[in-house]
Amino acid sequence: MPERGITIAILARRDTKVLQAILMYKLTYLLIISASISWICSAARAEPDLSGIWVLAGRATERDLVMTEGARAIQAAYDLLIDDPSLQCEPASLSRVWANPNSRFKIEQTERQVLILFELFDLRRTIPLGDATALSGTPSTKNLDGLYFRKMGSSFAWFEDDRLFIETRNHAPGYIRTSRGIPQSEKSVATEEFWLEGDTLNMKLTYEDDTLFEIPFIIDHSFARIDGSEILPYNCEGADYDWFEKLNAPVESEAQ
Repeated sequence: MPERGITIAILARRDTKVLQAILMYKLTYLLIISASISWICSAARAEPDLSGIWVLAGRATERDLVMTEGARAIQAAYDLLIDDPSLQCEPASLSRVWANPNSRFKIEQTERQVLILFELFDLRRTIPLGDATALSGTPSTKNLDGLYFRKMGSSFAWFEDDRLFIETRNHAPGYIRTSRGIPQSEKSVATEEFWLEGDTLNMKLTYEDDTLFEIPFIIDHSFARIDGSEILPYNCEGADYDWFEKLNAPVESEAQ
């Protein structure tokens, strides 16, 4: 009987060790699977690399525009030949800058901020990464002379999965569309959403302002990546609309 008891004890200890080995194997397997899933999810959430030089592809396209009575009054009083800030080499709004044809811009990304260098008016836009607490009272955009532009607002940015979002507040009154006098106000909040499709950079620009729009005003943009590492100086020295006046001037037979 004692020998049988010893044998049973030995077998029990051996079974316990086998069970422990099996449990350790399963635990290791689960840890490997968990790490793999975490890596895959992390890769799927990787921040997009938007760096490079881009130019507008085609035209920016608008979705439904439903303005308030107040916005329509501002639009009715708008005079392109007088009220467009471009005449003073100043941006009228974010939308005005993004929709400028044949004008390149460069995106640079760091761990703490996104930099956008616009060829138009030599604008430099510095956007901190974070939440609304990163929002500064100082406009995010200035030119090479150090002049800040409140019509471009103050911005902060964040990443969600494979997209970059930029929210901009604290605008000075300006014009989202200078060709038609679509206004922006101090209450306007603009959200830019960027994502890549191959060598195409897409951007949805949404304006929300219940003093101006019955529903959010959305403008879609697509940009093409181009070769190069730098953008050229714009060197704006003042603009005019002589071309517009000539275009709309009566022909000689009509003037008589």
